[in-house]
Amino acid sequence: MRTLALLAAFAASAASAAEPPATPPRAAASVEVTLFNLDVVVTDPSGARVRGLKAEDFEVRHDGKAVPVTNFSEIRAGEAAPGREPEPGAAAPAAAARPPRRIVLFFDRLYVPDAIRRAELFDALSRLLEVTITEGDEAMVVTWNRSIRTVLPFTGDVELLAATLRGIERQSGRIAPERSDQDLLRASDEWFSSLAADPRIGVDFGGFMPSAELAAQQAFFEMKAKTSALKGLAATLGGMDGRKVLVLVSHRFSRYAGLEFLLKDRTGPEALGDPKTRQFDSKRLLEEVARAANANGVTLHGVFPAELDAAMPSADRSRLSAPGLSDQPLGGKERIVLDNELEALSFVAEKTGGVAAVGAGNVDRFVDRVASDLESWYSIGYPAPPGAGRAVPVSVKVKGRKLDVRVRSSLVEKTTAEQMADRVLAHLFKPDGRARIPISASASPAPSSGGKYRIRVEVQVPISSLVLLPTAKGVQGAFSVLVASVAAAGDFSEVTRRSQPFEIPAAELETAKAGHYTYELDVEAAGPDARICVGVWDEKGSDAGFAVVSTAAPAAPPAAPPAG
Repeated sequence: MRTLALLAAFAASAASAAEPPATPPRAAASVEVTLFNLDVVVTDPSGARVRGLKAEDFEVRHDGKAVPVTNFSEIRAGEAAPGREPEPGAAAPAAAARPPRRIVLFFDRLYVPDAIRRAELFDALSRLLEVTITEGDEAMVVTWNRSIRTVLPFTGDVELLAATLRGIERQSGRIAPERSDQDLLRASDEWFSSLAADPRIGVDFGGFMPSAELAAQQAFFEMKAKTSALKGLAATLGGMDGRKVLVLVSHRFSRYAGLEFLLKDRTGPEALGDPKTRQFDSKRLLEEVARAANANGVTLHGVFPAELDAAMPSADRSRLSAPGLSDQPLGGKERIVLDNELEALSFVAEKTGGVAAVGAGNVDRFVDRVASDLESWYSIGYPAPPGAGRAVPVSVKVKGRKLDVRVRSSLVEKTTAEQMADRVLAHLFKPDGRARIPISASASPAPSSGGKYRIRVEVQVPISSLVLLPTAKGVQGAFSVLVASVAAAGDFSEVTRRSQPFEIPAAELETAKAGHYTYELDVEAAGPDARICVGVWDEKGSDAGFAVVSTAAPAAPPAAPPAG
């Protein structure tokens, strides 16, 4: 569900005062230095974790230029993970307190019909949560099937998380619908090929490719929607503190969307040079996902559990797809499709400091690496150079040693307004502990045209909580109202923002400071049961306040037991 309309009316509940205040209002301002922070994982060539490094051991480059490390700590959440101890005689720095960990499991329209593979996958993911979620940590479970659904909001209840994963496991024991689509395309190809081979006809009338291109185009549209959902989740995590990880369990997350529809069974790697197979290139979408994750401090890990998911050829197959005497049983298509998925997952993982894996048999090792990343890492910070809003490449290496350093590849300094939008989204799922303005809000839904609902939201903002700057006639200020919503099924909207400047005459100031501003807005929603988050940001003082209102009807009380 998206916020389709935002209509605002503004009124001040301020009465006139007899005389202006004796003392003019004072304005105060503070300047904050923005720090870039990098979560860095260091391993030796064997994959063992390297511990005990110091700030001076690292070289950090921002946009190609070396920058000084001003904030440094080594995080050790537990001692169970394997790692290399400091050099003999060297004093190991004390491990810093572990920040909270936020994990999102994103299941992309998963189809794993093989019961053994399915159990391996979900057992491993359950183990990830069991070993990771401790006091202060939380995880959220999200699914995607042409739209996003929040199956379980952020919680630290490991048993509830495990039960939710088991429910998704049962739902994923199906055959992917793409299999039947590809079977139809194969039959279509055989039919058109027979027409071309028939001397009475001699032409294939374009063959199966027009139908295949339509299927691939649909896959590209789905890829756009899916990457949009991932960017929204990254923004949601961006409004939270701590170590932030998104694990993408993928059914289709492709470099070339719909490539499986465009290939024949016996296709070789040369097919990737055909413009028809490259026309639905998702690289720009993948770059946008990586940029959103890096801008919000989110590490993406991806796993594609399907492996070489193809049926062995049978005797009723056409000679076009049947193997020759010296051929492999499977054609080249399966490997190309697998590489197509791994390329996309590896791209976003490497750009954000994560890892990627293919095949249910590799999920255990994948989970071990993700869990290890969340147990021990280095936190490196430095002042943000000028260049807000621009993605800037960063690199980190250990001086004088051949060690593997895994870190996100770019950083983006977000504006205060962008950070505020992230906090509004995050507050839908977890209260913002940094809120300072005690706003209040109420909502009432009413049917609208087209089967939708118009939800009237009223927000009250205490004037005394806003920074007031002196003017010739009194004082002035400005605040922004930001709105986001989440439907009962879990779809969440984009954030809409409206700025509201105001001015108060000096004669009315004291009375006004005892009152509040009332801001009214209408949110058009698909149903009457949306949860709406309103954020108010003081543009002069940078403080913020949040309120969540729900229009869902309260649950009816249980019926009284019958007498006797």
